[in-house]
Amino acid sequence: MINLQQAIEKTFGTSHLIEYHERNTEPLVSIIIPTKNCLSFLPIAIRSIQNQYVDEVEIIIIDDGSTDDSWTYLTLATLCDNRIRPFKITNGGSVAKARNFGLDKSQGEYIAFLDADDYWLPHKLDKQLAFHKKHPEITLSFCNYVHFDEENKFIGNCFDYWPLFNKYINQSKQVGYQMIPKQGAAMIYAENVIGTSGVLLNKAVITSSVKFDEELTSAEDWDLWLKIALSGPIGFTISVDLAYLMRANSESANVKLRLLQTRKIMRRYAHDIFNINPIALMQCSARLLVGYAEYHRNTSFSQQQSTLKFTHVARSFGCHSIAFLLSPSIRVLKALLSDVKNLLLPSKA
Repeated sequence: MINLQQAIEKTFGTSHLIEYHERNTEPLVSIIIPTKNCLSFLPIAIRSIQNQYVDEVEIIIIDDGSTDDSWTYLTLATLCDNRIRPFKITNGGSVAKARNFGLDKSQGEYIAFLDADDYWLPHKLDKQLAFHKKHPEITLSFCNYVHFDEENKFIGNCFDYWPLFNKYINQSKQVGYQMIPKQGAAMIYAENVIGTSGVLLNKAVITSSVKFDEELTSAEDWDLWLKIALSGPIGFTISVDLAYLMRANSESANVKLRLLQTRKIMRRYAHDIFNINPIALMQCSARLLVGYAEYHRNTSFSQQQSTLKFTHVARSFGCHSIAFLLSPSIRVLKALLSDVKNLLLPSKA
């Protein structure tokens, strides 16, 4: 074992060292980690699993065509922690395909997801497992999480960002994991509060038709959570048990694609959600409009022609106005007032 640690240290440095663990022949939890060129983050993710108080796990790591030394590292890491099961795929092309590959290989009774650049806080997994064992009818649970940037600076708390979900939390006044019965699907339809790396699901809900939609290029996780939530109750905790990396990405094309995929998923589940809570349709539509408003506002900043700049600000104002009418909130109101200011003072937009 010492020789293996020395081999990792010699090749990758002390920052990539992990602890030794023996393989479990009957894992309780399958942890699925898709990775692509995340060598600098992988050891942190693995160590965060090792710091959990649950040993009965298998760590399925899918290297989706990395061009760095991720695969070399994984071949050494699996000798240190025998619970790691590395797989290399070259024709994945999407995180949905990689995660589905992991689902097909999983042997555990429960499935957890962890992105290679995220990490769990201690006790995340054992608290979640205890909740599922106490309530076997739960299909899926998720935890709160914090965002941090590539300089490791704190950005914000996830649940605090979503006003409707935050209002529900304040009304329930419960500590620890709690169940959301019939309203679960409608709540996560109105606001996509679930971070993939915070999810634990009962593998029994996974079927050939209940997997990540590989045709979607964005929001495929939200699509799966909705599919699962419509089949049974879900649960959550306000406890922050996950750190989620926000990487810089300013490509407008990606933003537009994400909005189009979000609209597609909205339509896919509109009928089912209407039967649960029609108001959730309005709330989700408002969220989509805010997304379009932010896209137009950000686009206006890059416009040199005053006419084009004004057009995008006006579109932002229109989207924010309708969003506020559908689902009023302080945040949307502030954005709307900012649009008014930019329309009146275009030179400062």
